[in-house]
Amino acid sequence: MTVDLERKMAQLEVKLLRAQFNSHFLFNNLNAINYRILQNDPQTASAYLTLFSRLMRRILADSRRDFNRLSDEIETIRLYLQVESMRFNRTIQLITNIEPGLDPGQIWIPSLILHTYLENSVWQSMLPRVMDSILILSVQKQTNMYHIVLEDNGFAASIPRSAYAREESGMSMAQERLRLLNQCYGVEIQITTGEEAGATSEAPGTRVDLSFKPFFL
Repeated sequence: MTVDLERKMAQLEVKLLRAQFNSHFLFNNLNAINYRILQNDPQTASAYLTLFSRLMRRILADSRRDFNRLSDEIETIRLYLQVESMRFNRTIQLITNIEPGLDPGQIWIPSLILHTYLENSVWQSMLPRVMDSILILSVQKQTNMYHIVLEDNGFAASIPRSAYAREESGMSMAQERLRLLNQCYGVEIQITTGEEAGATSEAPGTRVDLSFKPFFL
């Protein structure tokens, strides 16, 4: 890896970490925990704080790696959804469909990439929420290519495009990070996004497909 590439990767990793720890996410969750304390619900507040601290530790650990095992990435996603479910006081369901014979512990993917797109889906489905929030994570292998697909079950079409600014910025950084990782490690990882009928409803939903040939680290 050249000095210039190392510098670009380091700068981008700092920006992505800041995106994961954006002030709204941190302060909103801390305020939600404090609210439960003020409501004399220490048991819920303690459970919430425990989940939140576990998520923060995992994000910090994952941010130090270029790649992560898919099994660990799924665990980070589950923790994030549990935290957001407690914050919004709504259930956000994650359904995983893993093709028989595939071991998520043996599949490597860029760390926190799926998390960036997951945040976008959760944010969209909550503003405003008109149905239960369901996310489906599918793992398949087709013609020697892994396809890790994240789909949501639709969101309200009335959300103004201006509300997507921060999320689109995070996804742009994720795309740039993928480009640099491909260049640095000689891999060919692609991510495609689109809007289609929701995975479990007729409302428009989003679909993210992370595809790549198997590689080993």
